[in-house]
Amino acid sequence: MKKVTCYIFLFATLLGMRAQAQSQYNAELKQAFVLITQMRFDEAKVLVAQEEKRQPSNQVTAYLRAAMVCCELFVNEDAGIFDAAQPSLDELMDEIEEMEEENPFRNLFLAEVYIARATLNGKFKNNIKAAWQFYRAYDLLSQNAIEHPQFLPNNIPLGVLHVAIGSLPDDYQTLASLLGFSGSIENGLQMLHQAYYQLSATPSLNFYANYAGFVYSFVSFQLGVENNSTPENLGLKVGDSPFLIYTQARIEWSNGNAKRAIHFLNKRPQKENYTPFYHLDYLQGKMMIGLDPEAATLYFIKYLKNSPSQMYIKSSYRYLSWCYLLLGNETKAAQMRQNVFRYGEAQSGADKQALNESKRELNVTLIKARVLFDTGLLVKAKNVLLQIAVEECCATPYFKAEYYYRLGRIHQEMGNTEEALQWFKKALAVPEVASCYALGNSALQAGTLLVSTDAKQAYEYLKMALTYKSYPFYEGIHQKAKTALAQLD
Repeated sequence: MKKVTCYIFLFATLLGMRAQAQSQYNAELKQAFVLITQMRFDEAKVLVAQEEKRQPSNQVTAYLRAAMVCCELFVNEDAGIFDAAQPSLDELMDEIEEMEEENPFRNLFLAEVYIARATLNGKFKNNIKAAWQFYRAYDLLSQNAIEHPQFLPNNIPLGVLHVAIGSLPDDYQTLASLLGFSGSIENGLQMLHQAYYQLSATPSLNFYANYAGFVYSFVSFQLGVENNSTPENLGLKVGDSPFLIYTQARIEWSNGNAKRAIHFLNKRPQKENYTPFYHLDYLQGKMMIGLDPEAATLYFIKYLKNSPSQMYIKSSYRYLSWCYLLLGNETKAAQMRQNVFRYGEAQSGADKQALNESKRELNVTLIKARVLFDTGLLVKAKNVLLQIAVEECCATPYFKAEYYYRLGRIHQEMGNTEEALQWFKKALAVPEVASCYALGNSALQAGTLLVSTDAKQAYEYLKMALTYKSYPFYEGIHQKAKTALAQLD
């Protein structure tokens, strides 16, 4: 769920409910917030409705309703539902604007809703609206920072925006500065760290510790920052929240712990009072391909059947083609490959990648190595590649680069730094390969490996990573390269 992997830390700021000095956040509204973070929206709506009757002028209820609307939109990822929800969101924001201007929560609430709407508009390619809404959010939060410098809750959404602005591709940095945006990854992470620990230590604000931890851990994960800020390490109740389960599973998966990632996904609440999070089925199917391709097909089929979104449809069929190929059913694999072209939309990075990959013939050797690597079965993945010469299994420069890149990643995860560097260099030396993930990440990983031993060469590789563009997920590679470069500076 790449847009979820490229934007989810921005939409998370929407959940930043805070306790007001005017005691507008009573026990019932705090409980409603907890329910929202657990995706128990129906129960939260009951509490909010009761509070609206008891205190009709309490605009916090409007904010919570807006939070639920936007969270449901992110979970559903349906453009039609999003369009239909706009009038309701406009009305709720009008109510929030009725709060006293001197109250810092007014700007905070408005900014969080603007960020959510901007992220959704970006997801559905309404880029002009998204840019304007991000600017409004940035302006409101910056004003709060000046007028209320001790107002720590402001640091969470502002920290997220600083990270996002600081990690923009170079092509957008100049434009952002002209529009009045400024930010840095380092400052943003510092804001998030400070906000999480100080606010979590405040008894009156402990009710949103899961939210603050979710933002801090997910942003750190997205940037490749190793600070042990996983939801589990932060002491959060991971099993109570699908959002935290999603984050913990993604982190475990990225660390090669597929079985542990699946363990967390298996713990996700399945009760009727939880709003369905269909993307978790897609995610679990993806994680199970290398362990049990037959079981993985069931999760992708379930996602295709139940999800109202057009996103990850192409990617699901791409993975289904892999599953059937690994199961020896080439006819079914070919059918699923054709479905990549027939169904879904190429909006998310995963769907774009699926479309690009499906234009090429299925390469069973590279697919086997890839899913075994992703599952953490490194020795098996290495043997799959080394038992056949690159010339025999890779007829094109693209496949050769992928072959060398995968061996580099395998040796990197095994702790064989020198071998990993040699394979990454081989991938980067393959002639006539257009910008692609294998090249961008080879440069990034080579630079990362050299940071502690050869800063000059590391700098060159990290800058090289920024030269590869316009392939699916290049934004994430650029974010991580910029983060590493900032640490070198």
